[in-house]
Amino acid sequence: MTTTSSFPSEKTTLSYWMGEADRPLAKHRSTEELPEEVDILIIGSGLSGAGAAFNLLVEYGTDKSVMLLEARDVCSGATGRNGGHMRSYYYLKQDEYVKNFGEEVAADLCMFEHYELDKIEELTKKYDIDYNFKRRRAFHAYEDEEAAATGQRDYDAFVKNPFIPQDVKDSVNVVYGEEAQKEYNTVKLGGFTPASSLWPYKLVTGLLKVALEKGLNLQTNTPVRELDLLEDKTWLVKTPRGSVRAKKVIATTNAYTRAILPEFNDKITPLKGVVSHLKSESGKSLDVNMIHLFSGEDDYISVCHDGSLIIGGGGETYEESPNKEMMVDCLDDSFFPDETGKYFVDYPTRNYKSLANEKFVNDYTWTGCRGYSYDEFPFVGDLSEFGRPNLYVSAGFSGHGMPRVFSCAAYVSELAIGKNPTVKVPAPFKVSAERMNKE
Repeated sequence: MTTTSSFPSEKTTLSYWMGEADRPLAKHRSTEELPEEVDILIIGSGLSGAGAAFNLLVEYGTDKSVMLLEARDVCSGATGRNGGHMRSYYYLKQDEYVKNFGEEVAADLCMFEHYELDKIEELTKKYDIDYNFKRRRAFHAYEDEEAAATGQRDYDAFVKNPFIPQDVKDSVNVVYGEEAQKEYNTVKLGGFTPASSLWPYKLVTGLLKVALEKGLNLQTNTPVRELDLLEDKTWLVKTPRGSVRAKKVIATTNAYTRAILPEFNDKITPLKGVVSHLKSESGKSLDVNMIHLFSGEDDYISVCHDGSLIIGGGGETYEESPNKEMMVDCLDDSFFPDETGKYFVDYPTRNYKSLANEKFVNDYTWTGCRGYSYDEFPFVGDLSEFGRPNLYVSAGFSGHGMPRVFSCAAYVSELAIGKNPTVKVPAPFKVSAERMNKE
């Protein structure tokens, strides 16, 4: 059942976010035919692509023509298939970051994500975008001594970092022993961080609606098959519906980047994830008011606006063949291993003391394709230095895009219109010769 295609599959699984939302933009085409020429062409309609369009036309008020091409229906990629939460790392990975980059860059990585929560909330309030946003706490559960030791080192590095403001440090706390085990039997250490739950599909379509009012040309079910550089350093963007000449191109293609930019073939690897929606059989709202992440299994559980649950992970079910080939380096999101789907059915009763006697209805289980870079940092920036003039990329978010992609899209949008960047993207995110030439 594996596929070697680097393009989005025609058939897909249906996520809860798409299945339960109004979808007036799903197959939207602003014009019946594609224009012959456009100033800026964006590829991909997830939060990255929608963020680029929104920033160009709304926040920056460019008078340039902007078109967005989507291979399938609107927001049918990773953003429309994720776990419905935005949670920044805060202390997570800080020990590694300090060792690799120093305290200042480690702080940059932390604060970039911290500010993203506020930025998204403020923007959506300003433009009256309803996407079931709610502030919550994330609880990172460490279930064995080795994982707990890693968590402790990360927290210590976070607290000691002089470049991280004290109020941000105060927003994070770690608990031990009996206090950490109030809800779980096996937790050795637990870390609480600020987070939010949201409806990602509604967020993207809300941003696109505002951008459409400002002149965005949105074309769905129009896959980009090839990019040809012309003599005048513009791009001929080829699709099954015809070609468009674009002065600038922004590729927000994440897991699918290698399909049109083959130089990323060894830099961004597709890895599918599986997510499931469960609700109480009795219909009651469940009292799980946090996003819980289990370090050992790399699982997470989040609560929706109506008290139902979103559960993602199940990595232990596809570590070996043949399930591994269905998930790793595979871009077909129309299937997932049966074993992985079954993993979620009684997940809450297995892991929560308070839900041990609850019965659940599992109405949606789906998969989506994430793009993992070799160093787990996204590739963000200008590709001119690498033989791609007037082409910008924001991709490879390694399963941690929600607190990063919008501002990264804002950054490449600034580059595309020749604006002096105001977005301070962390150095490890930026496209560089060292990262592009690494084998």
